[in-house]
Amino acid sequence: MSTRKKRSRLLGGLTAVLGLACALVLGALFYGSMVYQHAGERPEAGARLTQTPAPLLAAADGAAQFPGAALALSEGTLIRETAEDARVGGEVCRVLTRTYQLADGTRAHAVSAAPAIYLEWLPQEGFAPQLITGFVVAGMDAVCEMRGEEMALAARDGDFVYLVLAAVQEQTMYALGAGASLETPGE
Repeated sequence: MSTRKKRSRLLGGLTAVLGLACALVLGALFYGSMVYQHAGERPEAGARLTQTPAPLLAAADGAAQFPGAALALSEGTLIRETAEDARVGGEVCRVLTRTYQLADGTRAHAVSAAPAIYLEWLPQEGFAPQLITGFVVAGMDAVCEMRGEEMALAARDGDFVYLVLAAVQEQTMYALGAGASLETPGE
């Protein structure tokens, strides 16, 4: 084989390796920006948790016990609403979960939580961020996460976190997030 052919192959191989390295770096940057898009948010940019939620009352309405706007789904029938305090990341988080029965019998959950440290719940429960973009929850950009067959859409507004959880197809999950809304206390 001539020296010229060897050089040409070597140059071609080097170009391929450099191209692969660039693609991996760009992929890592994209992945990092999607996974951590909420990490750099300024608290003053969104809703603030102004006071510690009052102690939970067993007989009280769940939404009345949440300190901010509560997530509601436009699809399905509301079958249960619960408010609880959960310890996540060393802090106590107020969590409001609304469970909906969809037309096909599947259940979907609309979760409202505060403070935003509650986002740490997703990896603790085995959810992994996906490279799928374009999801929204009640008009807020959302990150799509998966755990087996279950999908989660996670959005943040200042100190408040909003999640849609369901074992549905990607298109159905998109529709659930896009059709969701925030209900302010007293509505």
